[in-house]
Amino acid sequence: MGRVRGYGSPSTAAGLEVLINVGAELGLSARTPGTLNFAPSVETIGKKRFGSLLPKHRLTLSGMTIRLSRAVRAMLVSFVSSAAACSGGGSNDGEKSAAAGSTAVSPGGAGGAAPSGAGQGGSAGTMTPGGAGTSMTGTGGAGQSGAGGSLSGTAGTRPSGGTTGGGGGAGAGAVGAGGAASGTGGTGGQAAAAGMGPASGAAGTHAAGAGGAPAVDDSLFKVSAMLASEVDNKAPTTVGIVTWSAATLMLKSAHLEFGLDTSYGMIAPVDLSEPDYRTLLLGMKPNKTYHFRVVASDGSADHASGDYTLQTGAATTAVKIGKFDVKQDTGRERGFIVLSYWAGSGSSVPFILDADGDIVWAYDTGMSGGIARARISYSGHDLWAVTADNAGQSIRRVGMDGLNPQTYSSTKSSHDIAAVSGDTMAYLDYSVSCNDINEIDPSGTTKKIFTASALFGSQCHGNALRYSQAEDNYTFGVVDKDVIRVSRAGEKLWSLASTVSGGNASWGGVNHGHHLLADSILIFANKGGANGSSAMIEYDFSGKKLASYEDGTTSANLGDVQRLPGGNLLVDFSNADVVREVSKDGKVLVEITGGSSQNRFGYATWRPTLYGASPDITD
Repeated sequence: MGRVRGYGSPSTAAGLEVLINVGAELGLSARTPGTLNFAPSVETIGKKRFGSLLPKHRLTLSGMTIRLSRAVRAMLVSFVSSAAACSGGGSNDGEKSAAAGSTAVSPGGAGGAAPSGAGQGGSAGTMTPGGAGTSMTGTGGAGQSGAGGSLSGTAGTRPSGGTTGGGGGAGAGAVGAGGAASGTGGTGGQAAAAGMGPASGAAGTHAAGAGGAPAVDDSLFKVSAMLASEVDNKAPTTVGIVTWSAATLMLKSAHLEFGLDTSYGMIAPVDLSEPDYRTLLLGMKPNKTYHFRVVASDGSADHASGDYTLQTGAATTAVKIGKFDVKQDTGRERGFIVLSYWAGSGSSVPFILDADGDIVWAYDTGMSGGIARARISYSGHDLWAVTADNAGQSIRRVGMDGLNPQTYSSTKSSHDIAAVSGDTMAYLDYSVSCNDINEIDPSGTTKKIFTASALFGSQCHGNALRYSQAEDNYTFGVVDKDVIRVSRAGEKLWSLASTVSGGNASWGGVNHGHHLLADSILIFANKGGANGSSAMIEYDFSGKKLASYEDGTTSANLGDVQRLPGGNLLVDFSNADVVREVSKDGKVLVEITGGSSQNRFGYATWRPTLYGASPDITD
């Protein structure tokens, strides 16, 4: 500590001064003495702490003597006495004060006790050792003379995640660590070199970056998990069912993080209206150990459970693919593909492939005649399926957990089904000879949307149906006639064959799958390529041909196309038993083939995640 002594002046009481030998404390090699008269007013001292004034008059001399007025002496003596009592043993030179969380010199420790981000720490206050933050449980950035905050010396307020630390006064310390994931406060910053600190402390950091990481406290949570196949052996062996509670939290939102290790990487949203917050883990590979945890928010902070594990079951034997050939990994869009076969082995089983070609979901519906389309509902709760049988069959629905299957025996549909909103779907009604557009909800209630015979006559073969949420329109394909747009009120809005010069003959006269985009439409033209091969053709709404893709492959039946978010195409040559992801410049990035020579793919849907709506609905 520096040496303090006083002496008087006969002419004025203000002449009492204090000499401080600071040479040894500055750590300078020279011992050249120097004297500086220093007499700030009491008012100035009241507004600024001693340490923030001294650097303005500091000489780069060791062993110097500093003269202070009587008005300063009392505060300085208190400062030195307080500093001597501190366990950190820092200098009475304010610039050697510790950063937030340190006990050196300044009594302020880490900031408030809340778990995330840099908090407002307790200040030095009266500079007595009992100041805020001495318990070291808070999270703090660099504080003023030890911890940021007011001069009251009271504990820092509850921090918000990821905010910056309070300004350091006399030489703020190094950056204090942010709140740890455990919920305990961050450790204090390292002490700054004497006299070298800036006027304000650096911002506190946090392990999770902006917004702060959730505080891990497994005592808040009660978590249980099982496989869906443990409930019903027909359910997928790769779907986890997690139920949990957090009794002391007033929940605003929650999600589950899961993956093959504790970096997780996949997110399952939680519906807080579900009993026991029941949540499905979808997209898991067979025969793997998955890690997961709950992350819940009470509106002011995120809280995480500890890590749990779940072992998935064996791969399905109900369906298989031939090959999943990644021809070029760069540029491909990783996600999931919902598929089915309309002919061959496994044709009653809708299934889902992940980006590595693993079957991560499969369910045997028991349908005959093959499945032309399997679709996940807009809400993500259910998978619906319709047959490829031209006579039509009852629609099937099953939960994404593979439980509570439903057959809608009053319906007769074929070829396509579309997700609309919530759990409502739209289908092609094959109970009439020119197939109408109907809507259906999980209760089985149906609603007629569009009567096709009014436009196409008594006989027509509807074979493709899409819904666009952005437009609130349907697109409806009739195999050898047209692709039209229909409002949800049942009004015909636009016809491709009426718009394109030459009508449907311009794309070969036969069409199946299509994708409505914001400013254009893509169609699978079964005979639209050279020598009668299939082509993917994009038209704008004035009928202008914008682009096309063909590679000589032909599919006489079905066939589908989807524009992926990054611009690639997912092309499904159904009868040719091949699905390809194709780049914008025509390069094949991924090629998928069926499980046998007899297999024929139904329509295909690419999704970035198995939760919520598919991008081909929301375009």
